[in-house]
Amino acid sequence: MKARLVRLAGSGLGLGYLPVAPGTWGSAGGLLIWWLTLPMGRGLQALLLILAAVPAALACGACARESGREDPSFVVLDEVLGMYMALLFLSPSPAWVAAAFLLFRLLDILKPWPVSLMEKRFTGGAAILLDDLLAGAITGFILITLQILITVI
Repeated sequence: MKARLVRLAGSGLGLGYLPVAPGTWGSAGGLLIWWLTLPMGRGLQALLLILAAVPAALACGACARESGREDPSFVVLDEVLGMYMALLFLSPSPAWVAAAFLLFRLLDILKPWPVSLMEKRFTGGAAILLDDLLAGAITGFILITLQILITVI
C-alpha cells in the first residue's frame, strides 16, 4: 500500500503514466495546481512549495530506487513542483503563463548549466527534484525581469 501511494505521488497522481511526454503532463499538473492555489496568495503558495519539497524529494527517490532507474520517466512530481516554482511570482496573464510553460519545458529538457549541475552535485530524490526547481526558478527570474523591463520601458 505504501509503495503504491509513493508511486502515485511520484507520478504526479498518475500523470507520469500518460503515454506521450510525461514531463509535459507533469508540468501541466503544476500549472493547474498553481492556478487552483492563486486565491491563497503568493505567501501561502510559497509556503506550500517549501512544505512540499522534502516529501517530493523522498517520493522521487523512493520511486527511482524501486524502479532501479536513476530518474524514471514516470516520475513527474519534480516537473509539477518545478512548474509551480516557475509561476510562483509571475503575473497570471495567459501570455506570461504560456511563456513560463514553454521556457520551463525547454530548460527542463535541455538542462543547461547551472540546471545540469544539480544532477552532478546531488543524488537520488534530491537530484531529481532540484534540477527542476532550479529550472523553475530561472524561468521565473527571466520572465519577472522581462515583466519589469516591459513596465519600465
